[in-house]
Parts: sequence; C-alpha cells; structure tokens
Amino acid sequence: MGSKRRVKRQGHESAYVKRLESLVDASQLLRSTLQLDKLLKVILELALKNLNAARGTIYLIDEVKRELWSKVLKGRELVEIRLPLGTGIAGTVAKTGKTINLKDAWKDKRFFSGFDIRSGFQTKTMLCMPMKNRKNKIIGVFQIINKSRGAFNLEDELFLEAFSEHASLAIENAFLHRAMVEKEVVEREIKIAATIQQRLLPKDLPSVDRYQFEAVALPCKAIGGDYYDVIEIEDGEYVLVIADVSGKGIPAALLVSTLHAALHAYIRTSISLSDLVEKLNESVFRDTPTEQYITFFVSVLNTKRNAFMYVNAGHNPPYMISRGGKEAIQLNVGGVPLGMFAKAEYETGTVELHPGDNICLYTDGVTEAFSPSSEEYGERRFLRCLTVSKDLPLPELKDAILRDIAAFTKSEPQSDDLTLLLLRRSDPHV
Repeated sequence: MGSKRRVKRQGHESAYVKRLESLVDASQLLRSTLQLDKLLKVILELALKNLNAARGTIYLIDEVKRELWSKVLKGRELVEIRLPLGTGIAGTVAKTGKTINLKDAWKDKRFFSGFDIRSGFQTKTMLCMPMKNRKNKIIGVFQIINKSRGAFNLEDELFLEAFSEHASLAIENAFLHRAMVEKEVVEREIKIAATIQQRLLPKDLPSVDRYQFEAVALPCKAIGGDYYDVIEIEDGEYVLVIADVSGKGIPAALLVSTLHAALHAYIRTSISLSDLVEKLNESVFRDTPTEQYITFFVSVLNTKRNAFMYVNAGHNPPYMISRGGKEAIQLNVGGVPLGMFAKAEYETGTVELHPGDNICLYTDGVTEAFSPSSEEYGERRFLRCLTVSKDLPLPELKDAILRDIAAFTKSEPQSDDLTLLLLRRSDPHV
C-alpha cells in the first residue's frame, strides 16, 4: 500500500517538475518574437500543448472601447472578432477577474453556442482564466477548450495562472515595440512633411531695386500652419502673401499645400486681386472640413508706381509705418477668412509707399506670444517695438522684433507658429 502511494506521489512530482520545466522553456520561446500576431500564436500553442487541449482563443482587452478582441482564422485569413466586456464566458471573466472552469459548457447559460452550431465543432470542457500582468491588472483572457481526457483540474489552473505572467509580459513588450515602431514611422513622416513644407516657403527673397524684403518663419512644432511667399509675376510687380491655417500639425500643413498650389495656379492669370481671393475661398471651402479655415493676406507691390494693393481675408492687419510718421496704418480692407463660407466677397485696398516706409506682415504667433505669467505680448508692445526700431536696417528690424518677443516670453515655450514678412521702400538719401 505504501509503495503504491510512493509511486503515485513520485508520478505527481514528476508531472509537476515537467510543467515547471515547460514554464522555463515557454518563457524562452516567448522572447523569440515581438510581432504581436506571431506571439499570440506561440502563446496559444504553448498553452494548448501543456494543458492537452484541442482548441483555444486568447482575447486581449481594448480599454478604450471596453471590449475583448482577438484574431481568429477564417479560411486562410486572420480576422478580428470583438466581444463586449461582460458578454459570454470570456467577457464575464474579463469583467469579474474570476476563473471559470466548466465540465460541460453547454449547461452554462453564459456560453454562446452559435459557433458550435455553425461549425459542427462541439465544445465540452472549458477553462477560461484572466491573463494578469505583474501588477495584477487584467490585460486579456485565456479560453482553453476540450481537454483530451476529462475536465481541467486545479493543476491546469495553477499552470495557466503561472504561464499568464510570462505571457502578459511578452504581450506588453510586443505592444511597447509596436508603439515604438509606429512612433518612428510617424516621426519619419513628420520629418518628410516638414521638409516638404519648408520647400513651399521661398528659399531666397527677391532682390529688387529700391525695395527690400526680410522674412522669418518659426513653427512651434515640427510642422507649422503658417505660410508666406514673395512671387514675381511680371517686371516690377511682386505678390506678397501671408497666411495662418487654423490648427497645427499635418492637417494644417496639408491645407498650406492646397493653398500654395491654388495660389500659384491663379496668380499668373489676369484675374483681379479680389476675384483671386474669392476663387481661393471657394477652393478652401470645398476641400476642407467645416472647422478649418485660413486667415489670409495677399498683396501686389508695383515697384514702378510704388503702389501696394491688397486684400485682407480675416488676417491680422499688417502695419504700415512711414519713416517720419508717428502713427501706424493698419491694412484691414478685405473680408472674411478663407473657407468659412461657400461664397464671400472681398474688397481691395491700396496704399502708396514713400521712401523709408515699412510694411510688416505677421501672424498671431507674434502678438499672442505668452510670458511665464500667461500675459500676451499683444498689439501695443508689438507696435511700440516696430515704431522705435523703424529706422534700423531691415535685417536689424527683424532681429529687434524677435529679441523683444524673446525678452517678454523668457523661457516660456512657443505656443503658436510665428511668422514675419517685412517690406521697405528704400530711401535713396540714407
């Protein structure tokens, strides 16, 4: 009698040691891949092998949608299936965190028999257990079906519980790896988009007799929503443009590209300035979501007549500051921003430029720069800087503006794209 018990205990210990060895081997196999689909297949195969089971499914939790999801073979394709938390055996386990071990699945009201009816497969025994990580958080569910002999026992549960920790760690590593890869892809795409956007801006500003240009564009992110351009359309005439797209990032950059293409398509035709802006408005309205729009300023500088004709479509009004004058003129004639309405009409304004006159085009990243105490730089400070520095050489005027903003914001991060486009009619006597 004693010898039989000894043999039985030895057999039990041998099986236990074998399963411990299986866990060690499994943990090594789980490090063989970081690709999630392959990893889930490896995990399931190891679970079925060690539990002597016919089939199984590994469900993972989608915390945002409050669902379980898995990929199963349908023919030769992997298809995703989803299950609300609390629905069915697996959904109940995911919600409660409690293991369900069934000797006859069909007798449990929570069991969904539709799959068996459609496929002809007969589910008999089932072991459904939460998959927990080292922090005891449920990240998924094991659903193991039809043990080859008898029902799943306590030893099976203990093995699957121990295996769960190794499996959950491998799955979380796979998710981290996927996130890193996706982040690298996004970062590469952002760099490409930023490069493309930089190419939309003029590489060099025109060299014009009796006129000077200066510009700077400082996006607050890798990709900005500001745009400026200086385009020669014929001898002595130049188009100056500045724009600010609502929003930031790639959507804003795409809209900048759309605006750039449409502008360059129309600008060399005989279309009037107001008609040009109406056409651009229709194009932006048609091709963008309702929440997106563009504040836009476009002008034609005639260097022979010293005339500056413009349309302001809802943009920050540029300042015109004469060399001897004490007051600044705001260039605000125009209409609404592009893309707000399907149809809009625009007026055209004109000013005459005299020697020493400056025109400063800018985006709201200038006036809406914030100090550490959340105070705005504002129109008053900007205008004071423009007025005090108006007689500096144009490159120095640009630098004086940037220094004044930097002194105001101190270490505060840039909150919006900042763009300046400066124009001066040179004074031949200076």
